[in-house]
Amino acid sequence: MPASIPISFHEKKWFMKLIHEVYGFHLVDSYACQQFSEALLNQSRISISYNTLRRLFGIIKGSNQASRFTLDSISKSLGYPDFANFQLAVNQFEVDFLNDVLILNRLQIQHDDELILRIIGDFQLATWEEVYQLKSIVDLCIEVENFDLLKAIFETRFDLDKEEIGWKLYVAFQSIFVQSKQGNQAVIDFVAQLMPTNEMAQRILLQLFVDEDALTDYYGRWLQAVSVDQVEDMELFKLLMQVQLAVLQQQIPLANELLDHCNALFASKRISYHPILKGRLAAWNLMLKDDSKICNQLFEGMLTVKDQLFFIVFFYRLQELFGRDITLIDLMENYQFDELRTTFTFPEKQNLNVFYLLKARYWLLKNDKTQMAQSLAKFNPVYKYSCLYAWVDEQWKYLSDKL
Repeated sequence: MPASIPISFHEKKWFMKLIHEVYGFHLVDSYACQQFSEALLNQSRISISYNTLRRLFGIIKGSNQASRFTLDSISKSLGYPDFANFQLAVNQFEVDFLNDVLILNRLQIQHDDELILRIIGDFQLATWEEVYQLKSIVDLCIEVENFDLLKAIFETRFDLDKEEIGWKLYVAFQSIFVQSKQGNQAVIDFVAQLMPTNEMAQRILLQLFVDEDALTDYYGRWLQAVSVDQVEDMELFKLLMQVQLAVLQQQIPLANELLDHCNALFASKRISYHPILKGRLAAWNLMLKDDSKICNQLFEGMLTVKDQLFFIVFFYRLQELFGRDITLIDLMENYQFDELRTTFTFPEKQNLNVFYLLKARYWLLKNDKTQMAQSLAKFNPVYKYSCLYAWVDEQWKYLSDKL
């Protein structure tokens, strides 16, 4: 029996649209599938059972797959040589159509919010093409100041619990970060209004674009506005960032009070926290309370190389940022992993780069320039986190000059 091949949500949607245009059937029930099956046989001499059609179009439970024969046959009945050609035509049509819509809206010849939202509603963010289409729409909203449409985009439901979806939205929303960084007050105000209630804005714009340099500016305003009941770990995240802001403003008693709240919340063990938050927590306990025990306890609980990496990077970078001697704790010296056997995503490579810079500084402070040079040689300037580029460039220049 021939192997089945996958068919996407978009491809099913276009099949149904074209079947209606060519044959006049809305494939929304079993009767329509039976009529279409009969029409295929009578008009095109193509035999596909109505049960196959019911499974393919979701009338009865089935998979997102079908035989190549079935998909090729339906494609031929719609005027395409085969399913592969149907896929190419549909993808190109969608791209061309959206591009024209965006151009006309950018010129303010048309105002197609509902149409654009329907297009976004079909996005699964399974492909990078959809991600960059979403980015183009977000860019349009900013350019023409269509904040009603932008708000509706943030109300669109995506699976935010999937890490991959989060990072794809990070790409799609990058212009919001850039405009905020450049002082676009309208964008800053818009995001501030989202922060109390919008989970997507909280997860992406606050927790992925962590602009520590703007804690006393727009990012601090967003942090103040964010609620703690939408995202599971937001309460600890917000408290830890407020600790950092208090230290920046030399409000040490307030920083200690906030850190006490952090420790109490963490000790309640209501949820499992990300290694990044644990690294921040350990760093502030060391710097404000001279407590190194929590650092060792938390690190010992890290089960994977990547969890350990995140912890170390945030633990040591905060100390370096606030002028602490990072050689007082030797986790950096003892942490090892097999680089050839460990694969990293792009965001993980950004953190790996920070690790190599911190390790080079660690060995510089230990007066071991051989190991410092070895660490610095592993730094790759391609991988820079957008919110940390200034620190990375500064460290790279400083350490390179010390070789």
